[in-house]
Amino acid sequence: MATPLTMYVPIKQDAASQAAAQAIYANFATTTHAGLDASGILHYARVALIPNASGTEGALGLLLVTTFDGAMNPYLSYFWNKDPAIKGAFQAIMDIALDPPSPPVTDLNGFQNFINACNLNQPADLYQAYPQTVAQIESAFSSN
Repeated sequence: MATPLTMYVPIKQDAASQAAAQAIYANFATTTHAGLDASGILHYARVALIPNASGTEGALGLLLVTTFDGAMNPYLSYFWNKDPAIKGAFQAIMDIALDPPSPPVTDLNGFQNFINACNLNQPADLYQAYPQTVAQIESAFSSN
């Protein structure tokens, strides 16, 4: 069964944080591609910037949406322990958060707590059209 992560993080409104948010958005797929593939459990991942109210430039927040196989904390553990690029992307998001973690995240537990606190979904919130895991899907296509 797949699990959703819909992580919404309101971000600071200063120029540096707004520029960092744009960079995260622009580079997310290219900088995290290898690690996401290597995880072997990720169906989809995308980042969106939530615009400020009409007439105001910049982003109000950042939204990270992923769908993956398995439970949340083992998924997060993989990225904290084994993928510096994705760990760095998450750290960059924490750095521009309007309400950054306090104390700053320095370990897996703090990382999991921050992500789980920003997650708008639970596994029961996800409609899944197919029961196959990423590994099963990739295996089916590689045997053809």
